[in-house]
Amino acid sequence: MTVMSAERLEELCLALRRRQIECDDDLVAAIEADVEAYKRDPAPQLPPKDVAELLPLMGWLMYEATWLAVQRIPNGFTETGGDALARARENHERVLRIANAARDLPWPEFSPRALGALRSLALAESKADTEESYVRAQAVHGEARERHGSHLTYHRENPEVSRAYDEMLVQLALAETGTACRIAERVIDRWAEEFAVADAGADRQRREERIQIIFSDLAEGAARGEQALAAVERVAKLGFVDEPTKEKLALHASFVNPGIMTARAIQLMLGLYPEMQRLGYFPLGDDDSWDDSRKALCARFDSAYEYIEKPVLNSRNEPQEPRDDLQLAVVQIRLAAALLMPGRRLHTRLTFAPCLAHEVLDDDAVEAMSAWLTETVVDRNGQAKQRSTLRGFGGAIMPNFFDGVEECRAAFGGGPGYRAWRARWFILDKYAAEPGRAERLSAVLGQPVRRTRPI
Repeated sequence: MTVMSAERLEELCLALRRRQIECDDDLVAAIEADVEAYKRDPAPQLPPKDVAELLPLMGWLMYEATWLAVQRIPNGFTETGGDALARARENHERVLRIANAARDLPWPEFSPRALGALRSLALAESKADTEESYVRAQAVHGEARERHGSHLTYHRENPEVSRAYDEMLVQLALAETGTACRIAERVIDRWAEEFAVADAGADRQRREERIQIIFSDLAEGAARGEQALAAVERVAKLGFVDEPTKEKLALHASFVNPGIMTARAIQLMLGLYPEMQRLGYFPLGDDDSWDDSRKALCARFDSAYEYIEKPVLNSRNEPQEPRDDLQLAVVQIRLAAALLMPGRRLHTRLTFAPCLAHEVLDDDAVEAMSAWLTETVVDRNGQAKQRSTLRGFGGAIMPNFFDGVEECRAAFGGGPGYRAWRARWFILDKYAAEPGRAERLSAVLGQPVRRTRPI
């Protein structure tokens, strides 16, 4: 058969990871052709030697190609137009084609990294940021999880392959946690525009129904995130790498993102648990009361946050700061913690932003972090822009979420303040520039909002 050699597959994987080449239609077609060429009729129980050498590398190529393509798809791409929308759809189609090739692989249990193509497909679907796309994303997450469990049964006695499946479990579980958070944040942020109805009674009922659904999704997402962290612990015992290789995929900073996403899911649960209590639901697990559940969620948050703070050292034992997007996420996590649990001390060893000097999460810390997130910075294209927005806590317009966060603050010994902060720092809202957004939020808050940076 004429297919890409092992050397060629590895070369392409590294070139994709280093951003030296793109995931284009020619590469997708080559992947599809090789997968078809791997097949045998009749198929033996085990792959032939020539194919067995290639399967793990083809899985890696699928992982890297789809991951690069999905990063070329902007969040909410269906709201864009022109060339940007066309490029997003092209990359979505490439991810879908490679994911279908991964589904079609013979002897897929020998190609664990091919599961990364399904992870990327789920993320590509969620980036459309519509109700229908999130349903598709959850279906792909479920498929990937089922395939992971099924394929792993073939290799439980092989530590090297088990490591590869643990590395993939980290990515699959992390993606599921992220989707659960994005679904919840979309409902919380877009209630007035996409979900509300004119009749007050009917709207209240719809909100209560949605809260039950997204709280359940978040509980599942938080549990998946904790699975990811446990898998990273197992991988850590076998060592991280500075750059992925055909043997090892997990980098030295592998703890950070699962810690962030798990903490994010738990924070959203803390903001919603008072509403679940009000609706008459039982506390979580075997807890005797919702107060016990609140304390347990706080402990789980602390545990997840500890992973964010783990020192990241490369193979030369040199410290590494989190990459830019993770730096934003760390400050966002700490800001949400300050809004939910005012006055708590949250230790940090990180120094990339002056606002991190506020270890006590009081009003001064909230102001400092809000200010840092809204500073004007220059992006890689030389364009001046606001450093960040904040979904969920910084974009909420759903009345029940305000009630829940205020009650959570009170349970931690704090006073009211979330509504006032939301009005003051309106510019953290991703949708702040939309016509009528300020007026809609003001109606929910019962107070005027600031349209400009308040400092």
